[in-house]
Amino acid sequence: MMLKGTNQWMLTVRRVVLIASMVALVVAAAQPAGAEPIESINFQNADVRSVLNFLAEYGGVNIVAAPAVQGQVTLNLKNVDWRQALSILAKTYSLKVVEEEGYFRVMLLADYLKEVQELERFEADKRQLVDLRTQLIEIKYANAKDLVKPVKSLLTSRGKVDVDNRTNTLLITDEPGTVGRISEYVAELDKETRQIKISARLLEVSSEYLEEIGIDWSVVTSGTDSRNRIYTNEATTDHGNRVTDPSSIYKFSTLQKDWRLDATLQAIVNSGNGKILAQPEVTTVENKEARIQMGQKVPIKQFSASGDVVISFEEVGTILRVTPHITSSDRILLHLQPERSSFSFEAAGVVINTNNANTNVVVADGQTAVIGGLTTEDEIITRVGVPVLMDIPVLGRLFSYDKKDVRTRDLVVFVTPEIVDNALMGAVEPEELPTQP
Repeated sequence: MMLKGTNQWMLTVRRVVLIASMVALVVAAAQPAGAEPIESINFQNADVRSVLNFLAEYGGVNIVAAPAVQGQVTLNLKNVDWRQALSILAKTYSLKVVEEEGYFRVMLLADYLKEVQELERFEADKRQLVDLRTQLIEIKYANAKDLVKPVKSLLTSRGKVDVDNRTNTLLITDEPGTVGRISEYVAELDKETRQIKISARLLEVSSEYLEEIGIDWSVVTSGTDSRNRIYTNEATTDHGNRVTDPSSIYKFSTLQKDWRLDATLQAIVNSGNGKILAQPEVTTVENKEARIQMGQKVPIKQFSASGDVVISFEEVGTILRVTPHITSSDRILLHLQPERSSFSFEAAGVVINTNNANTNVVVADGQTAVIGGLTTEDEIITRVGVPVLMDIPVLGRLFSYDKKDVRTRDLVVFVTPEIVDNALMGAVEPEELPTQP
């Protein structure tokens, strides 16, 4: 009985040893050759081909060295795998390792660069033999002239682009592959541009009444920083008159979309405190400037180099330039350039006085931006005196005097941008068209 128990115990031990050996073999087979780091690599003035053979044996890969790869190398590395050691060797001794299918090719870096240049020259020569292809691309929404510059950046040395203005078409001639890529590129650019309707109200109001309109001339912005902390910035223009720059007199504000602008302006006009000079409305595409001008053109004489008199016309009055841009959240960024100018005659000629500003304001769709501070002063001279006696020639001066009155007026511009959708453009979807009986 004792012998039988001993044999069973030994059989169990053998089974455990056999299973452990099989597991070790499976793990060894699953682990790629050379995956473990090399504890120490120490070569002193060793032949470079011998070092490459060592790394190939350890990594279980094929490494082929070019005939020009000769010389002695010194390496002293610890805890690196064979790929890292091969990369360090190549960078240190100006070699290039090119991984091909099934093997690694090692060559001098200078020879590799020469090989690349020759390959590129071969590919260029081969492209010269390819027949060119011409394609007409009809532009639906954009102006074909505006796409010439970006298209030229994609052409090869053999390619060219031209424009047919009559049909708004691009004529592209280049290699077939390049023409295909340009066609996809143009399709991405040729998309319908959204339009914005700009409604402006130009109100002239006395300076005394300006503060009663109820507009807060402060700009308050808030946001969240990188730490999700809310911050608020406030900038006012109350002290703009302390600055000598004329553009500092302009004030900017915004009104809410539900603010009753038309009713307020009508109340101001009816009370006699102001008058509406103009209510222009223009529609422009996104990122294109809309220009509103109210005034006159003043002729100015100039002399050319040959001594001839040349007359040029300068626009004087109130000019408003608006460039809208629709943001990703359907808010509208307005680039505003208001200008108010006047002219006077002096001995040297015509003098044009100009005040202008340049600013950016972000408003919601249908919200109103307000521009103030466009101030003018009118000097009114009235003759006051004793009736009848003041009208006597020469002697009437003794019974009268001139009364000078300076009246200050402010021009307030209300700019309301509105994104033009299909309903405003009068567009009708195909399925909504009336059917013929």
